[in-house]
This record gives sequence, C-alpha cells and structure tokens, in this order.
Amino acid sequence: MASVVEHSLEIDAPVGVVFSYVDDFTRTKEWLYGLHRIEPVTDQLSGVGATYEGVMKVGISLTSRLECTAWEKDRYIEITSVEGIQNTQRWTFTDLGDDRCRVEAWISYALPGGPAGRAMAAAVKPFIGVAVRHTSEHLARNVEAL
Repeated sequence: MASVVEHSLEIDAPVGVVFSYVDDFTRTKEWLYGLHRIEPVTDQLSGVGATYEGVMKVGISLTSRLECTAWEKDRYIEITSVEGIQNTQRWTFTDLGDDRCRVEAWISYALPGGPAGRAMAAAVKPFIGVAVRHTSEHLARNVEAL
C-alpha cells in the first residue's frame, strides 16, 4: 500500500528561478531532506528520460533508480522510480505574480510488505514530518537567497 505526502509552499522568487533550482540535480542535496547521494546514470541531465541513482537516509538507507517521466519548463517535474523503493514525486510550480511562486509537492512511496516492510515503515515514519518541514524551509531559503 502506498503512502502519500503532499505539501505546498510559497516562495519569494520568480517561478523560472525556482523551477531551475529544483530541476538542477547538482543542487538537490542542498534542500531535499535525507538525500545522501544522487548521481546521473544517463547523459541527459534534465527533462523526460533523465535518470539518476539516489540514496535517501531517513532512519534507514533507501536506494532507488529514478527517471524523469514528465517535465514542462516552469510548470512541473515528475520523477518515478524504475528500480528499488517504489516512489513518485511530482513538483508543480505556479507563477503568483510579483516575483512569487507556489511549489506543490506530491510524493507517493511504497515500502516492501511483510515483517521487513513493517520494520522499514516504522523506521521511516518519524522522519516524514521533519523531512517535509526541512525540505520546504531549505528550498525557500536557498532560492530566495539566489
């Protein structure tokens, strides 16, 4: 069974600046809570088809190969796992005018079943709220400082 986390925040920066920052995998560790490693596995680094190997440390280490499955400049980015822990991330960007934008995150993840999956879920659960707050705060602060 998948778990879903949704969050929205407003940032004092133009939508193009925020989108470019989120779309730049080399900066992801600056703001995404728990991201320990992210490395491209394709020559394409942005847009549909760009693929990465990533490791999140959220109580335990979770490894996934992620592929960008939907992308429209300054509008949205969707990343879906193709190996490892099942997850999908959708980042939607809305221009609010006056050099402000809204970022909405929708993240779905499924951990394995059985005793191992229950142990993983128990280890990850306490980090979810912390992860959302940390990610939002760091994303807004970092982009607003650009």
